Amino acid sequence: MNKIMSICLGMLLAVSFTTKGMAEKEPSSIDSISAGVADTGETNFGKAKGEIKASRSHYSVAVLPYVDASGLEGRSREMAVNAIKEALKTKYPENGKVKVAGARLVNKAMKNYPLENADAPVLKELVTLGQAMGVDRVIYMNMLPVRQKETGFMVIAGSQTASAVVAMKLKCVDVKAEKYLFNQTVEDIGSSSSINFWKIGQPSKAKAVKRGTANCMRDFLTAFN
Repeated sequence: MNKIMSICLGMLLAVSFTTKGMAEKEPSSIDSISAGVADTGETNFGKAKGEIKASRSHYSVAVLPYVDASGLEGRSREMAVNAIKEALKTKYPENGKVKVAGARLVNKAMKNYPLENADAPVLKELVTLGQAMGVDRVIYMNMLPVRQKETGFMVIAGSQTASAVVAMKLKCVDVKAEKYLFNQTVEDIGSSSSINFWKIGQPSKAKAVKRGTANCMRDFLTAFN
């Protein structure tokens, strides 16, 4: 009888250790690919509900030179740059409450602390730049390849529309808190239409690019104070 009980007890212990080992086994990263995503700090702001207004908060900000991967040339590129500048100067007017860092300070910091990948800097790099400049916030902008097309119909007279799909990777970092206030890729469509007669009149591709860029910047700069 004692022998039978010993055998049963041994079997129970074996099952217990096996079950415990199975319970503690960590799943592989392959099995866990659908379990979730890494925390990249990406934000999820929607479309702007209003126009850009001058910030009423007191802080300092450094605007990094924007990365241009748009493929734009000539007038279209000029209009895109102007749209970016206009949006930033509306948010941060010259005599406003926010102090904007000078170009020399920004260039010096970027020379001393170059970004490993200018197309996709990480939070730590942007915080380091902000600390080197002694500012509260850092703004990063990357204009991605622009897609353009024309639609419409014309034999002798007709209408045509030029459209531009503008996408921008935009970031705003709170240097002291070491966190993103905004970190996402924003996309918008700008368009320009014209009614043409024979060969007179054309839709402006440059205006379409400017409107798309302005829309992206509005979504960006209205998301934080």
